[in-house]
Amino acid sequence: MLGSRGNGAIARFLLGSVAQRVLRTASCSVELVRPTASGSPASVHSLKILLATDGSEFSIAAAKSVAGRHWPAGSQIKIVSVEEIPVFENQASAFPLAAVYPASLLEELLESARTRAEEAVENARKIVTGTSLEVASTCVPLGDPRNAILDHAKDWQADLIVLGSHGRRGLDRMLMGSVSETVAIHAQSSVEVIRTGDQHTAEKKL
Repeated sequence: MLGSRGNGAIARFLLGSVAQRVLRTASCSVELVRPTASGSPASVHSLKILLATDGSEFSIAAAKSVAGRHWPAGSQIKIVSVEEIPVFENQASAFPLAAVYPASLLEELLESARTRAEEAVENARKIVTGTSLEVASTCVPLGDPRNAILDHAKDWQADLIVLGSHGRRGLDRMLMGSVSETVAIHAQSSVEVIRTGDQHTAEKKL
């Protein structure tokens, strides 16, 4: 667990540099702790927990982690899975997708992304159903996962964001970053990135 001393540019930069290294190298789950929306300790009031999922085994681990804990009475959970816009590696950035690829292909890709997101939300909802958490809502927004998660957490005034880490490492992570890393560093609320033991073992073999 790492604490955040503020949201100013310098504080965020210093926290970001430390958190980035911890998130990339820790063998366990990591939480960046920030003040709740009300400013009071999290243990004395109900919480708003935003669970971000993409349906992967890492997201399922995050949902199970949330479901397996005792939360303050009245706590709510909102489940978000982003319908990610397809990105093509060789597409000229000056042209819109529709000018390069058939509309039918784009629609098929978007429909596939929408289906995966809806299934991810439903699977997560089943995991948390029956716990002390009230499912406030579910959402399948369209866009970049990093921006969508941050925007929904801010609009809903979430106290905590929980998501799984895919453990992406090396050049790919350096060039593209990761959803969990970006959300953890830039969110206004606390963020918990769930990492499983099996995942870390697999990473060390790469």
